[in-house]
Amino acid sequence: MATHSSEFRADLVLVAAALRGASPAIEQLVLRLRCVPRILGAWNQRLGRPLDEHDLADLAQDVTVIILQKLDDYAGRAPFEAWIYRICRLELMNGVRRKRRARTRNGAQVEDLAELIAGEDGSAAAAGSDAELLHAALERVGGVEAETIRVKHFEGLTFEEIGARLAIPANTAKTRYYRGMVKLEKALRSSKTSAGMGELE
Repeated sequence: MATHSSEFRADLVLVAAALRGASPAIEQLVLRLRCVPRILGAWNQRLGRPLDEHDLADLAQDVTVIILQKLDDYAGRAPFEAWIYRICRLELMNGVRRKRRARTRNGAQVEDLAELIAGEDGSAAAAGSDAELLHAALERVGGVEAETIRVKHFEGLTFEEIGARLAIPANTAKTRYYRGMVKLEKALRSSKTSAGMGELE
């Protein structure tokens, strides 16, 4: 037990030195923070991989910042890595919950927008001013995201086919599509608000 206690005190001294701005301590601390992506990856795998590689990379950066902000809270009662582990686990669970909420919220938006876009063949859903607003909003989204939406709905391509055409992985095509649909929803809402204000004027 004495050995373990000594190790914990060593970690506490290291953190205290880093907080004082001692360069050697900061460098050592940075090296030990390399465990963050590994811990997050292990927990993500245990949960069935709810987060993709991009999500994990973003989360690892966020968690590292959180750990640095909370260094004052480390009391040396456990190894530094054990303290990091608890923060990683908590933040991963928070990240999974945020993604699920976003998927549910964005899924409803995407479904509504998909119906509007599907009416581009001339049906009532996209007739007249709605069709004009849709095209204007797509122009505002622009870039690869707008292109992904167009080929997905106007040409009926799958994400695998979109990926092959644009020379990107299917998952990247899917990410661009959903990101673009969120932007499209905002652009449409902004356009309709502006149009409404124009009518009032």
